[in-house]
Amino acid sequence: MKQLDSLYARLPEWLQDLAITAQGALYYRQRYSGAFQEEYALLKATEMSSPLQLELLQVARLKRMLAHAAATVPFYQACLSKAKCDSLRAGDWSAFFDLPVTEKSTLRANHLAFLSGGKPNSRWIGWNTSGTTGSPMQLFYEPDAVARQYAYVERYREQAGVSRFLRRAKFTGKMIAPGDHPSRFWRYDWANKALLLSSVHLNSETIPRYLEALERFEPAYLTGYPSAIYLLAQFALRRGRKTLRIPAILTSAETLLADQRDTIEAAFGGKVFDQYGQTEMQSFWFQCRYRRMHTHPLFGVTEIVTPDGRPARPGEVGDVLLTGLVNRAMPLIRYRVGDRASWADSDRCPCGRSMPMIESIEGRREDYLFSRQRGWVGRMDPALKGVEGVVECQFVQEIPEAVRVLCVPSPDFRLEDQLHLESNLRSRLGSEMRIDFQIVDQIPRGANGKFRAVISRLPHETQTQNDLEEVL
Repeated sequence: MKQLDSLYARLPEWLQDLAITAQGALYYRQRYSGAFQEEYALLKATEMSSPLQLELLQVARLKRMLAHAAATVPFYQACLSKAKCDSLRAGDWSAFFDLPVTEKSTLRANHLAFLSGGKPNSRWIGWNTSGTTGSPMQLFYEPDAVARQYAYVERYREQAGVSRFLRRAKFTGKMIAPGDHPSRFWRYDWANKALLLSSVHLNSETIPRYLEALERFEPAYLTGYPSAIYLLAQFALRRGRKTLRIPAILTSAETLLADQRDTIEAAFGGKVFDQYGQTEMQSFWFQCRYRRMHTHPLFGVTEIVTPDGRPARPGEVGDVLLTGLVNRAMPLIRYRVGDRASWADSDRCPCGRSMPMIESIEGRREDYLFSRQRGWVGRMDPALKGVEGVVECQFVQEIPEAVRVLCVPSPDFRLEDQLHLESNLRSRLGSEMRIDFQIVDQIPRGANGKFRAVISRLPHETQTQNDLEEVL
């Protein structure tokens, strides 16, 4: 792989476009053949089904996945029995809730134990996670699982008014434009009618060129990290650029904040649709036109539990446990993915879907700051509320007594903006917290291109589950 990356980096840009187009054609064949049409037809037929109908379909899939895991996956052969699988019924999930939780650390320590058959199959598609916490993982997918997943992606696009057949622009964390100063920061995937934009090179100096490329390409929709799209939107609004109109913006991979949504919609005149998923392929949550986040029951089973393992009530924040229903190569049962969320207190959405709905996604456990006065504090975006002159901020904590704030200023940044931000932070973290403010030109993205608003480097023993009683 490194040799291929090195070869790609030496190609002229027009040949890089051809290489990416060839790769895109391969991806298209993987995603939209095989089981795609079967799953797509099922989703269209059942999308507006009743809660009972969806639960019956979900339970049938879950029983098949549990039986498969119990029979072929080394880790689950020891803790799953055929009797437990058979006892599961719609309306009675007690046998399922008795199953042990699968921790991410266990998966990292021995991923082979979670493979069907205990070893990789030559037909499977391998994938390495980026490891945002410093511990990457190797995952495997069945080809049919990838095709089924993209049936959900396509339905998500269609309910947003677009499809895979339309021109799209996409932010990616892949090194598609090698080097620190390429002549352009995007490449073309003509097989998928896509303009691929490098999130790695995005900063205040390069933003105008990104906007110009988007204006020339005229995409029907834009996809990618909300933080990257938000930077473009902020710049466009400040400069009064009204020529770029994008009907739909599909965000994923990071927590979408309310202010980001409002700014993006104001800048591009389109509607934002958010989506939540994982590289482990365990769930598919998506927003409809009413901004409600639906959890699709045919893709996976979603649980939200409190620290003592009790199912969380609507509005109560808890750990997300997921059981995927589409990938038989690497089944994960009641998998603690590391995110925290809460259920919405509503049975049915105005869009007509009766799928369970999420009220809020609070982010990862690692996205909390610790204060000796306030305990664990999540969702730092309120600290930026009302603060002018700031493009984006990152909060880094290495010791419990201090937080380092990396701030990218806008041209109209003033000392009052810094004092306002510091005041907001102290109201959340307590008056004793030391705040080290640092002005920077840009905040580097991770290896996967994602922006992390909070980076906690506190010792692991400090971050115990019992301490995760956040102040929100």
